[in-house]
This record gives sequence, C-alpha cells and structure tokens, in this order.
Amino acid sequence: MNEIIVAFIGTAGIVLVALIETTRRVSKRTLEENRLDHAVVMDKIDDLGKNLGRSIDRVEKAALRTEKKLDQHINDHLTGKID
Repeated sequence: MNEIIVAFIGTAGIVLVALIETTRRVSKRTLEENRLDHAVVMDKIDDLGKNLGRSIDRVEKAALRTEKKLDQHINDHLTGKID
C-alpha cells in the first residue's frame, strides 16, 4: 500500500512539474510574440505619422497657393481689372 501512495505522489509531482514547465514556456513564447507584435505596430504607427506629416504639408502648401490666387482675384475685382 505504501508503494502505491509513493508512486501516486511521484506521478502527481511529475505531472505538476510538466504542467508548470509547459505554462512557463508558453508564457515566455507569448511574451516574445507580444514584444514582436508591439514592435511591428510601433513601426506602422511611425510610418503613418511620417506620411500624415507629408500629407499635411502638401495640403498646407495647396491652401496657401489657393489663398494667394483668391486674394489676387478679389484684388482684381476691386481694382476694376475684372468686372
């Protein structure tokens, strides 16, 4: 009877150690995958930020050109160059 109890305790110990080790490895792998995913997302955010900055610059330049043309057009109306 003692041998059965000792064998059961030993088997239970081995199973627990195996479960703990598996959980530890999965957690370690998940943590590494999370770090890689985070790096990919940060790179994409950086790219979006750079592209957005360029887009804003283009829109601002276009708005300034339009403003100059509109100012000139209004001025031409005021000075009588255009009816």
